[in-house]
Amino acid sequence: MPAMASRAEQKAAARAAREARQRELSAAQARRMRLIRLGGLVLAAAAVIVVIAVAVGGGNGGPKAVGSKTAQAKVAALLKGIPQSSSVAGGIVLGKPNAPVTITEYGDLVCPICQEFAVGAEEQLIKNEVRSGKAKLIYRADETASATANNGEFTAGQVAARAAGLQKLGWNYILTWYEEQQSEDTPYVTTSFLAGLAKQVPGLNFAKWQQQLANPNLAGYVTVDGRTMNALGSSLPQGDATPTVLVKGPKGTAPAVQGLAPYSTFETYIKGVS
Repeated sequence: MPAMASRAEQKAAARAAREARQRELSAAQARRMRLIRLGGLVLAAAAVIVVIAVAVGGGNGGPKAVGSKTAQAKVAALLKGIPQSSSVAGGIVLGKPNAPVTITEYGDLVCPICQEFAVGAEEQLIKNEVRSGKAKLIYRADETASATANNGEFTAGQVAARAAGLQKLGWNYILTWYEEQQSEDTPYVTTSFLAGLAKQVPGLNFAKWQQQLANPNLAGYVTVDGRTMNALGSSLPQGDATPTVLVKGPKGTAPAVQGLAPYSTFETYIKGVS
């Protein structure tokens, strides 16, 4: 019982720190969460609700964020030619399956710190280590954003990404979301938003994507990811926090990276485990 209380306290502290960071970021750039980098530094039922809503009317609109065309072009160029996995049971995979190093990110699509990581160090990892075949990236889900704790947005969003993953386009969906991410404190994750992101992914079969939203296995994978990270978090300094990034290679596993870290940190860890 004490261990569980300690873990709960760790998670609460991590969440409070991130909410404070969110307020700081919002004060400076409330209109453009996707430009944060310039500052430097339920379940199956929820999925069924999403697919019904999208099928009925969600496809009539899309993200209203300024610069969606720019985001689409940027993500397409970043990922062009890099293989993606069609299996999402163990996460959404980007890179060669036999890459010697595996980089696993536990993330939350509405988390502003995850967004900073995505457009910063992670983008460099994709351009360099993933594209060259040195490493592959695996995205797994973990809910820590308080704004989505009880309204189903987290599961709906993660199922939408995994549905795109079944067409080997999951990373296009994830990174497009991060490019157009809005404030964590606003209820922007609507069926229209999710459908709009899907329509921005080049080559995605929208009808098939809609159908897969009702696949109960996808919501199940989201649950498994969360449980895995919850167990892992009990042994980490910041507990269950996002993003948490693990780097594993032939020589072992590097220390977990939680929150933001420069690209150079990952370069060092990759060399250490290669």
